[in-house]
Amino acid sequence: MPLDPISAAIIGSAIGSAVESALTPSVPPPATGLVRHLPLEAKRGVMGTPANGQVQIDGQTYPLSPGVVIRNEYNMTIPPMMVVGPALVRYQTDGLGAVQRVWILSPAEAALADNR
Repeated sequence: MPLDPISAAIIGSAIGSAVESALTPSVPPPATGLVRHLPLEAKRGVMGTPANGQVQIDGQTYPLSPGVVIRNEYNMTIPPMMVVGPALVRYQTDGLGAVQRVWILSPAEAALADNR
């Protein structure tokens, strides 16, 4: 059964849009240019994905502090389950050795040798 011209135009437009969006490469998020001044005592490392209240940084397993604060490269606080490792980070531990604060570094911050 043939389609009426309006239905055919709508379906053709929808298919064309779907094909165009599938063939168009995704645009990376814009660079913020944000370079934070992190605490001098914050260590630098490569952090894996946190799981079961623990995280691996540079191959060493650390517990996560109950009040752990993780900030992404846009300086937004995110829950541990949203971290996709490996990620270049700066981090601090509490008095018991648990990871208390984490800053996921932006490409601009990662390029800095000292990142202070």
